Amino acid sequence: MIKSLFNQNSIANNYRNLVNQINLLEKDLSLFSDSELRSKIFELKARYKTEKDLSFIIAECFALTREASSRTLGLRHFDVQLLGGLVLNNGQIAEMRTGEGKTLVATLSASLNALTENGVHIVTVNDYLASRDQVSMGQIYRFLGLDTGLIQENMTVKERQENYLADITYVTNNELGFDYLRDNMALNKKDVVLRPFNYCIIDEVDSILIDEAQTPLILSSTIETSLEKFVIAAEIVQYLEVKIHFNVDEKNKNVVLTEQGTLQIEQILGVKDLYNIKNPWIPYIINAIKANTLFFKNVHYIVQNQQIIIVDEFTGRIMADRRWSDGLHQAIEAKENVPIRENTETVASITYQNFFLLYPKLSGMTGTAKTAEIEFEKIYNLPVEVISTAKPNLRKDLPDLIYKDQLSKWNAIAKECKNISQIGQPILIGTTTVEKSEMLAQLLKEYNLSYQLLNAKPENVRRESEIVAQAGKKGSITIATNMAGRGTDIILGGNIQFKIRKQLYNILVSYKNRINLQSSKSVFLLLEDYRKLSQKFLSVLKSLIFDKQFLVLSDTEILKILNESDKIRIPVYLYECSIKFLLNQLYIFEKKKQKLDNILVRNLGGLYIIGTERNDSRRIDNQLRGRCGRQGDPGLSKFFLSLDDKLLRLFGGPKIQNFMQNQFLDDSPLQSNLLTKSLDAAQKRVEEADYDGRKYMFDYDDILNKQRNVIYYERRQILESQSVRDKILAYGEQIISEIIFEITNKKIQPVQALFLIENLLGTNLNLNLFLKSNFKAKNLKLTEIQIYLFQEFWLSYESKTIELEVRQPGLILALERTLILVYIDIAWKEHLQKMSLLRDAVGWRGYGQRNPLFEYKDDAYELFKNRSQITRHLVIYDLIRSAML
Repeated sequence: MIKSLFNQNSIANNYRNLVNQINLLEKDLSLFSDSELRSKIFELKARYKTEKDLSFIIAECFALTREASSRTLGLRHFDVQLLGGLVLNNGQIAEMRTGEGKTLVATLSASLNALTENGVHIVTVNDYLASRDQVSMGQIYRFLGLDTGLIQENMTVKERQENYLADITYVTNNELGFDYLRDNMALNKKDVVLRPFNYCIIDEVDSILIDEAQTPLILSSTIETSLEKFVIAAEIVQYLEVKIHFNVDEKNKNVVLTEQGTLQIEQILGVKDLYNIKNPWIPYIINAIKANTLFFKNVHYIVQNQQIIIVDEFTGRIMADRRWSDGLHQAIEAKENVPIRENTETVASITYQNFFLLYPKLSGMTGTAKTAEIEFEKIYNLPVEVISTAKPNLRKDLPDLIYKDQLSKWNAIAKECKNISQIGQPILIGTTTVEKSEMLAQLLKEYNLSYQLLNAKPENVRRESEIVAQAGKKGSITIATNMAGRGTDIILGGNIQFKIRKQLYNILVSYKNRINLQSSKSVFLLLEDYRKLSQKFLSVLKSLIFDKQFLVLSDTEILKILNESDKIRIPVYLYECSIKFLLNQLYIFEKKKQKLDNILVRNLGGLYIIGTERNDSRRIDNQLRGRCGRQGDPGLSKFFLSLDDKLLRLFGGPKIQNFMQNQFLDDSPLQSNLLTKSLDAAQKRVEEADYDGRKYMFDYDDILNKQRNVIYYERRQILESQSVRDKILAYGEQIISEIIFEITNKKIQPVQALFLIENLLGTNLNLNLFLKSNFKAKNLKLTEIQIYLFQEFWLSYESKTIELEVRQPGLILALERTLILVYIDIAWKEHLQKMSLLRDAVGWRGYGQRNPLFEYKDDAYELFKNRSQITRHLVIYDLIRSAML
């Protein structure tokens, strides 16, 4: 395999020697016992500690990991997977097609970098994938003597700390990012969960570093909100008409009030000015119009449990922990007549770009990264390397079919499904929104076609893995919103893992309930249905349903044991051992049938992918196409489009629209190279616009990021120090020095300065001498005054410290640290708000031929200096007075 790979792949040539070394080691390692393999890993750890360089042990570690995988999972890394692992270890992105085993590839680089004992993070897009991969791939790591961790949403601080201390930790991008922000707001070292970053592998790297990077990670707190204004604004919108009272810019998701609209709203509200600073109405009105004209139910959000839940437009998943900012979320809540939650303010934030750049070593893998290669290199310094498939790709991408309108398109899709289903070829239909997926489902129902529906609705999400896994079953029709990061292989003929768990669950629950209600004799009669399986299977099943410990389990507990059967290493109860045996027996039995079904579906042409609309990004379209043609399987993909699809309507241009309308004589579709090129160009323009938006956000946040790094470094130093007394004294001295500097520059009078010092540093300072002599700068040197004030401050603070320590020993140390951290956080929160306002304000300076980014940078520096001064003043003022209590 590798010889042919070298002939046509320059990437393979770069790693030829390493791959050959790994393959040469394989034969020798296969003769080692399990314990001998583990001892080899400890030898490699020792070598790294001596040499401090992983490059000398790459081949041996990769070979050990491959052998461990073969022994634990029965999966041997292909040569192309070795290439993928080497690319990851080199700090690059490995583009590998769907089904090429990216999850297994990550184990190679993760095991190697775990030998540093500094931790490896494998980042996934959702909790399910993190849990699944940690359970399955964890078997390889544990075999090698490495431990794994898993971060899930509802974990405690202690649980997070333990899991982050593991050699390899599986975690979602959201959990990891928010843990970082929370760590940098902790008031106690015991609440910090992360250790210093070392190495990160990002699964579905384009989804996380491109799509998710559109919006920053934000920690927020609630603020007092005028909720009634949202309700009133939602009512007012009902009396406004588009193009008369306001205009909608759908492309840029913005609305603009007309003069007539402004007068109409002011008349309804009975106010003279919507923009009145003391009582502004304009933000409520604008958000209410946006909520009604740009954000739609079952497209951008769903309503669940009387809450507005955002739907991720790139993955089709719900984002329960996200809210739109600046009052938009409240406006949508008012529109949908659900309880309006209070507005929030930012207390900490970071962009995905700057967050992942914190890792000294970063890599990623996906099936679709090449189209965003420029952004990966410019922003993240991550080159993209395309890894060849282990087997030739047999997928056929048919030309797009274009229809004159939506009705013709959806009818054509339904007819195509009916025709294809008659021969039994499985179909996967990709839709862009919840609304369209449900509309298509209703249409297929009218054609008497059975289907599986997967979208952001909770009732569908719960069965996500099962639905996707069975999408390759003969005769199946699966409707799904965007397929990014689903993480479950579509196996032709169906995935038997889900099937046998469901089958055994039905058997166990059925017989458990019957034995509680009927005589044991009837149970044995029912077991006759399963004579086709081995006698041992029946014997174990009979003993299980009479097990007293098993009988007390609820149906939910049985389901949980079945789903977590892979996690059971040493069974605690007899029924756990029995369930594992029954699953294995069912797997062996069903595997024979699955092989036949696989051959049958392959002969039918494999999985048939139908796209119902071009997405804004080519990557999303490619992700959908990539669901078929897995590991040399045949497959087919075709997109059904219409002239009024969003992408063509907004970005295709009127000339294309007019030209294409004239081409249609009836409902028959067209295959137009002109339109295909127009769509490709439109997608490219959208991608460029999105990239510009992310680059704009990154450039501005980069300035804030430098300040953030200073603040977080200062906080961590304070948090980890035994005492912050030196910091407190430095704050006081700096305040005095600043005031003396003000006197020198004649910005304030000396007497005013003394009153200011007394106000800040307390009345214990002995300043009466200066006041009585009517303090005159010409009679005294300012340096002498400065030294005298330093000494007075030291003595004053020391006396107050002793006074407080006598009352409660140890209190002053905790008080000093807590007050500094609290006031750093308060000042930083206010600074973030000012920076947000500044960012909006400098945009207008561009009209004066000034560079907004340079203006932002200069003003941001001044704001940051003021923030530092405010922090010092607040800390000293409060500490001096706390000491006097």
